[in-house]
Amino acid sequence: MAKQTFTTGQVLTASQMTSLQQTAMLGGAASAKTASYTLVAADAGAAISMSNASATTITVNTALFAAGDTVQITNLGAGVCTITAGTATVNTSASLALAQYESGTLDFTSTSAAIFIKGAGSAAASSAALTKINATPFSAVSSVSLPANTFSATYNHYKVLFIVSTVSASGNFNARLRAAGTDDTSSVYEASNIAADYGSSGLANNSSGSTQSSWTTFSYTDSSNPTYLTAEIFNPFASVRTGFVQTSVMGTTTTFTGGGKFASTTSFDSMTFIRASGTMTGTVTVYGYEI
Repeated sequence: MAKQTFTTGQVLTASQMTSLQQTAMLGGAASAKTASYTLVAADAGAAISMSNASATTITVNTALFAAGDTVQITNLGAGVCTITAGTATVNTSASLALAQYESGTLDFTSTSAAIFIKGAGSAAASSAALTKINATPFSAVSSVSLPANTFSATYNHYKVLFIVSTVSASGNFNARLRAAGTDDTSSVYEASNIAADYGSSGLANNSSGSTQSSWTTFSYTDSSNPTYLTAEIFNPFASVRTGFVQTSVMGTTTTFTGGGKFASTTSFDSMTFIRASGTMTGTVTVYGYEI
């Protein structure tokens, strides 16, 4: 049960006794969440579970818990759940990010500090296997942003699968990196691309390389065929230059491939995909992995 204050002579109910027994056996009152959540004082002694296909956070603030209080956290969803220090200090020898089915315990050492103890059975972040972080559908929009905290300290590298089923007009398909809810529009997106088209006149190639003003061009879409894009994003969350390579199939006979870097050491937690003209409908899915 959540931490309570009892009075002298108080008679405990059967449900309270059952809950106290559960807590004593390292359980706790179950508290199911489906969206990012900020802990409250009543969560002391509770067992919180998160269920969301997209990335979420659990925020820890000061003046809510006492030394010795604990909060157990389990992530049941496919989206990574990250324990985030709000006004409190949260220390750990492991990652603060919980992948699906990982869990850990916040052990408060004072009213303003806690240690996050990640479960021994947690999956190692160094695994080479792909871990699905989120899938974001979109419909008839000119741009779509990945959820906040899609990129985190859990993984250094990410695979992005972008399927555009319909568009309202032909045009370029661009991308920007994003931090704290804001797209970075600095003029340091450096990329080179090659487009190959095998049409009635044979194979034609067009190449370009440039430092673009506020985005990098990932692909091109025509108005009558779907576009399939895969991109590798390297070290977006680390404070180093972010690199990328991408390949896409657009229309019936055209492929587009390229790569580059963002010449800045900013730490990014998301990115935005933008149509140069018109709208798009589809789904973007992100996986994290180590190499």
